Amino acid sequence: MDVIEIVKLILSIGAFVVSILTLCGFGVFMSLHTTKRFKDKEKKKEEEEAAKVAANNAALMTLINAALDAKITPIATDVSQIKGNLAQNTEGTVTLLRNDMKKARDYYKDEKHYASTNDKASWMELYNTYSKLGGNHFQEYVDGWKQDVMELPTEKPRQRRRLDENR
Repeated sequence: MDVIEIVKLILSIGAFVVSILTLCGFGVFMSLHTTKRFKDKEKKKEEEEAAKVAANNAALMTLINAALDAKITPIATDVSQIKGNLAQNTEGTVTLLRNDMKKARDYYKDEKHYASTNDKASWMELYNTYSKLGGNHFQEYVDGWKQDVMELPTEKPRQRRRLDENR
């Protein structure tokens, strides 16, 4: 083999190696490029899906809120009316309790002139309920009535007969 053939052989082998390396490099480049395109496509697809899900969720929440508003608004109105009625009933009850306490106090003090322990317990029940319901508009009067009732004797006063009448 002469030198020219050896050089040709080396150049052929070199060209072959360069071709193979070029093909490998091109293959790696194409693989990376294809992978990047695939990843970009997947990412775009995921973003589109996420946008669709967000849009669907927003639409669903709009529907749910509209439905809830349609159902809750009448309930809230009813609750508001019930609260108003309850406040009026409470105020009426407080007024009736105060009236009953005054009548009972007047009866015990001015007519009976005494109040049994049961009478006092009943009066205190009225007083406690009155207080729990917020009945404090006439507190100075009510406290005076309470004192009047609690200071009454628990038994009917007996009339003392004069010793002279028995003799």
